[in-house]
Amino acid sequence: MTFGKAIRWLLALAAALVVAWSFFAVGLRLWREYDPGNGKITLTLLHWGDSEEEQIVQTMVAQYEQTHPNVQIVRINAGEVFDQKLNTMLAAGTPPDLFYLKYQFMPEFAEYHLLANLDPYIARLPGGQQWINDFYPVLLDAYRYDGTRTGAGPLYGIPKDFTTSVMYVNCDLFQRAGIPIPFSGWTWDEYEADCKRISALTRPDDPGGPIYGGVLNTWSWVLQNILECFGGDVFDGADFRHVRLTDPDSIRALDTIQRLRFQEHAVFVATGPDKDDAGSHLFFTGRIGTIGPFGRWATARYRGTGKGDPGITDFKWDIVPVPHEKQTVSAVAVVAWAMSAQSKHPDQAFDLLHFLTGPTGQMMTAEKGLAIPSIKSVATSSAFLDGKAPLHSQLFLDAIPYSRINQIPPDREFDHYMNDDMAESLELNNESAAASAEDFKQQWLSELESPLRKGDFPLMNWAAITEATGVIVVLVVLAAIASSRRRALGALDRKMERFGWLFISPWVIGFLALTFGPMVMSLLLSLTRWTAMSPASEARYVGLGNYKQLFAYDHDFGPSLRVTFYYALLIVPLGQIAALAVAMLMNTRVRGINLFRTIYYLPTLVGGVAMATIWLWLYNVDYGLINRMLAPLAHVLNTAPPDWVGRDATRWGVPAFVIMSLWTIGGGMLIYLAALKNVPVSLYEAARIDGAGDVHQFFTVTLPMISPLILFNLIMAIIGSFQIFAQVFVMTNGGPGDATMFYVIYLFRQAFEFHNMGYASALAWVLFMLVLALTGLVLRSGRSWVYYEGLKA
Repeated sequence: MTFGKAIRWLLALAAALVVAWSFFAVGLRLWREYDPGNGKITLTLLHWGDSEEEQIVQTMVAQYEQTHPNVQIVRINAGEVFDQKLNTMLAAGTPPDLFYLKYQFMPEFAEYHLLANLDPYIARLPGGQQWINDFYPVLLDAYRYDGTRTGAGPLYGIPKDFTTSVMYVNCDLFQRAGIPIPFSGWTWDEYEADCKRISALTRPDDPGGPIYGGVLNTWSWVLQNILECFGGDVFDGADFRHVRLTDPDSIRALDTIQRLRFQEHAVFVATGPDKDDAGSHLFFTGRIGTIGPFGRWATARYRGTGKGDPGITDFKWDIVPVPHEKQTVSAVAVVAWAMSAQSKHPDQAFDLLHFLTGPTGQMMTAEKGLAIPSIKSVATSSAFLDGKAPLHSQLFLDAIPYSRINQIPPDREFDHYMNDDMAESLELNNESAAASAEDFKQQWLSELESPLRKGDFPLMNWAAITEATGVIVVLVVLAAIASSRRRALGALDRKMERFGWLFISPWVIGFLALTFGPMVMSLLLSLTRWTAMSPASEARYVGLGNYKQLFAYDHDFGPSLRVTFYYALLIVPLGQIAALAVAMLMNTRVRGINLFRTIYYLPTLVGGVAMATIWLWLYNVDYGLINRMLAPLAHVLNTAPPDWVGRDATRWGVPAFVIMSLWTIGGGMLIYLAALKNVPVSLYEAARIDGAGDVHQFFTVTLPMISPLILFNLIMAIIGSFQIFAQVFVMTNGGPGDATMFYVIYLFRQAFEFHNMGYASALAWVLFMLVLALTGLVLRSGRSWVYYEGLKA
């Protein structure tokens, strides 16, 4: 064996050992994490929370492990990505034993049989009924579901804490306006009058900016609370086919919100990606009279964490009841510990659940001001009624007798339809409240009337598909072998052929397993109704039903295509013109040109999330650099700079993403620069001899010579424009309304938020065929304008 050959074999062996060790190390870590081999039972907890809540759960886990040495607990704080983490673990068949469960998601999870029925465990628990009776009944009802409505049936969660709805008030602003603080309650007319009087406190010379009477939150569950105060509602109880959002009482409530925001300008309109924090920030700085409906969670922030955060110190603040009209209603937000139906140690998991929902943890939650304890004896104790701000904390408890759990459908689509449609009137002011309510009604009823919901479809015959796939694979292999045998090859050629296949086998295997295989699976899934929350064996064959739903019933499919086409129509030509223009600048011979080339290319190295964060700051309507630069021009035109991804997103949302995308033209610039470097200088010399100027040379020499690269960049730009995702997801997530609902964002919603994996697969294949068709048209058109070495292609 030669020295060179030995080196090659040693390098191959080293690479194989590195790969093997990587797999072994990861497997060993997972083995130790989930099967410690020390005789202990391992339970996994999934929760969210800031440092305060993290400390509570950590303390409770440590106490439990100390008294239960045979149990080891793996605790995962998923933070802001909790929902995605939980869904992923459930879909993967590796669910946590215990996890936080929002009451809105309980019906959906119960229908998928993902939650354990806790009633049998409570019945076996000594004193179990007495223990469960100490919880507020309305909270337990939030986790009972009989397959039709919430409030009846098996119990699927034990509430760990909750909050009723109140309004937080700036007592100093009320006093300055000469308004008595309505601790005993107020009507919506009184709320409107008070907000107007507080807004009138604004002085033109106030350096802090305008004062607003209030911030009125309109999250779907809060909006439903406001509707109920006026005697309206979204649905007629649990009859989700009877939409009451268009009833006169409901429209009166919506009209009141729209009038307060846009006609009276008595309340601050928070829009854009940070709208949930914008109102709270203004209240924190003393520029808001009242904010809500809110829950107890705001108390912790307003008090301060005590770790360098003093909370609100510049004014006195407190809470008052939510305004009433026809009736007094307080929405309840509640979170429970739930147990997976697939837990391998259900008895131990329930014992831990019993401990976590006990008084110890709830007292710690109460003392930190995070929420209201769900156990009555703790909620009425000094741990909650501690005499700290807000001084009227008793109002949280006083609201319990007239609080209720909203009946909502077990469909994720509901929340998105509600938020998107109502945003058109309540956030963007593009249409009347009645029109938005009617849009929601039609969209929701159309969703319910979809043939995919009505049909009784058979299970997908995966066995037959597997057998057919096996037969096809065998036939392809036999055909390849037969084709190879027909060719007369010598020993050397045969050896070279075998080594050729050996060398390309990693790519072939990777392509088949990671590209072609998933594509085929996606095509098959597009013919099914399937949610990734259940095994693929439960997928139902619907034929072309998903495609019929797309083109005949889906109200969001058209708008998402329209937004994407609008973006592509702008960014593809503008991006190519800008990249070519910069490339021509970078092709000049000046000192320091390499530095400039690096500067123009650097933005392409910035990740999508980081880039979105930067541009969110640039587009901020209050302090963004872009609007600061536009302010003088806007003043001359007697207008205001746009709220790019907020209130003005219908007009400016897509152009905002186009401008942002122009920042990353460095990749295309680099390709054009390489093409320009390869244009023969002799052609320019000949053109100048013939009397051609710079412009004429550009169109007759430069463009024809770089036309193959123009074709390449054009195709890549078209493909990329239809796949924009990360920036939109971080900055707007398709909102407000459907102003920035790009196609891939809608596909993501269907797959990972609505859990309609079969429908999302159909969307993916429609996108694939659309991009394929556009690419084919561009390639075909290239015959008339693409030149290779001066010859027409």
